[in-house]
Amino acid sequence: MRLGRRAKLCLTTGATLISLGVLACGGGTPTQPPTQNEAPTATVTVTSAPPPTLRPTAIATNPPPVSRPTSTPLPLDTPFPTETSIPIAVPPTPILLLQLPNVADTVEKARPAVVSIVTEVIIRGFFGPTSNFGSGTGVIFDPDGLVLTNNHVISGAENITVTLDDGRQFQAEVVGADILSDLAVLRIPGDAYTALPLGGEEGRDIRVGDWVIAIGNTLALPGGPTVTVGVVSALGRSIESTPGVTLYDLIQTDTVINPGNSGGPLIDIQGSLVGINTAVQRLSASGLVVEGIGFAIDVDTAFQVTQQLVELGFVRWAWMGVILADLIPELAAEVGLSIREGVVIQNTIINGPAARAGIQPNDIIVSADGHKLTTVADLTRLLKQEFTVDQEIAIEIFREDGNKTVTLVLGERPRR
Repeated sequence: MRLGRRAKLCLTTGATLISLGVLACGGGTPTQPPTQNEAPTATVTVTSAPPPTLRPTAIATNPPPVSRPTSTPLPLDTPFPTETSIPIAVPPTPILLLQLPNVADTVEKARPAVVSIVTEVIIRGFFGPTSNFGSGTGVIFDPDGLVLTNNHVISGAENITVTLDDGRQFQAEVVGADILSDLAVLRIPGDAYTALPLGGEEGRDIRVGDWVIAIGNTLALPGGPTVTVGVVSALGRSIESTPGVTLYDLIQTDTVINPGNSGGPLIDIQGSLVGINTAVQRLSASGLVVEGIGFAIDVDTAFQVTQQLVELGFVRWAWMGVILADLIPELAAEVGLSIREGVVIQNTIINGPAARAGIQPNDIIVSADGHKLTTVADLTRLLKQEFTVDQEIAIEIFREDGNKTVTLVLGERPRR
């Protein structure tokens, strides 16, 4: 079938005309007069006969009604002529606007499990005792009144006051604390509390870029906790929290974290606990002021530590009894070593697990129980998350006279 010029116009621009509110093919009047560069549009009737010659000069903005001849109705089972069937282009599917998360609903659900913590540290001096007060945050993770917070929030405190979201206050007792993970568990009297569970071994499947919400007792401001929103900036970060203590597998977030937020929950947009807010970085190594770099202890680490704190009151960390350093590739090349990655044994503790296994200073550990080691952080992570006290592991070491594998029975790290 041959289509007239106007019919072709309908077919090629049908989607556009429909979207503008103009009937594409089948009658109607355009809502606006044609512009200088537009092809004129008018009512088009396509039949099997040759189309009439178009006369653009005869089209008016508001043409008078056109009288149409009546026709005899066809029976329902009479097929339409194929010549008159003209496909009309379907408008494209509209693109939905980005929907922002409903933070208010999430906070409303999680907020009853967030508590403020005020500590009193008593300093006994020559002129008598004086009190220093500090503030932080905690999260109820068990309905029986167990509260998780940071160790540095309650360290040295003789009195710990916990205030719930509804205003109730309790004196809390310390169930257990651990400096190496910077976590502590408190207990308040009562039960049937709203809680944010730690989640167990399955953890939370979070990704870089996920929305997260921090709730905390920022600056101990009156009137309830402060809520801030951001995203997961990175995973698996490590920072030195105090001299000699490094925290591993941290969540980095740009959610605003300030003094008083320590120990508070970092939750996802569904209200599930994903981390415990712990630290914020204000300055770079060169002294430049930085913003939006906060850190939270991953909920999987918190779960492992909390289990031992509740059961034992402390954490039994696997221990090798060594002083370690990273193997610097440039230095390895300079002294002619054939390897470029590994963990250097600087020294061993007398009668420690490593010394008993025959490991010597200047040995380089390249793998532990089948796990390849590149840095000290790799080995420390295994000791804190994979290995357990009294576990027997195979250590592959590099010496100048060749590689050697020794069997080492891990001990328990001395508690501070």
